[in-house]
Amino acid sequence: MPHPAQERPLDIRCDDLILRGGVCLPEKARGVVVLLHGIPSVAPSEEGDEGYAGLARVFAAHGWAAAWADMRATRSSPGSFSIEGWVRDALAVVSTVRALDGLGEVPMCLVGSSAGGAVSAAAVQRGAPVQALVLLAAPADWSSFAADPWEGLRRIQEDSGMRLSVETLADPTGWAGEFESVATEECVRGLELPALVLHGSEDDVVPLDHSHRIASAAQRARLVVIGGGDHQLRRNHAAVRVVLDWLRETFP
Repeated sequence: MPHPAQERPLDIRCDDLILRGGVCLPEKARGVVVLLHGIPSVAPSEEGDEGYAGLARVFAAHGWAAAWADMRATRSSPGSFSIEGWVRDALAVVSTVRALDGLGEVPMCLVGSSAGGAVSAAAVQRGAPVQALVLLAAPADWSSFAADPWEGLRRIQEDSGMRLSVETLADPTGWAGEFESVATEECVRGLELPALVLHGSEDDVVPLDHSHRIASAAQRARLVVIGGGDHQLRRNHAAVRVVLDWLRETFP
């Protein structure tokens, strides 16, 4: 039975930035999910796509408070993109949400999509106070993206349109090197919290074997392959249903 929810904006302070986000709050939250996006595309959104705010409304309708944020250099948030900056952003989002009335002690789950999954795993490894982790089409590593710093720079500029610092544009070597410390397969090693790893069988962005590698590295992971699913699992009804069922089972 759906729960009534209120939606309100959420400002997150990280470094010297104020990131833009929002939160959906049901009348009584059974827990809270924090939704972390991946690297955006310059392609226009499909008609009817409500983005992460729409996904948050789905979780809130099932009794879960749900927060989302535009990490630095994405959409309405300022700053220059770096993967380590995104990890700091994720930690700041978790801290901000934990400080909201009624959400300090309830179970919290990070739900990260693609690059947001890698960022989520790194945030948990670095002590984010969460009790569960969901990874949607997360890359096990960045070898195909950041092995060549200049190629990684080109892809960010042309495919995502995110802002980059002057220093990165002059020499992306250090910027690309940061990706090595935010590799999902390595970040989940030793983590004892429950994790759900989802991947679409028809994902043409991150190969399916990455999910198997991640699930094998984590101690308490469940791997689910969504038949016919593509890379954008947040828009896949079957995938969202799997996440909701798993949360209900994990936190009865």
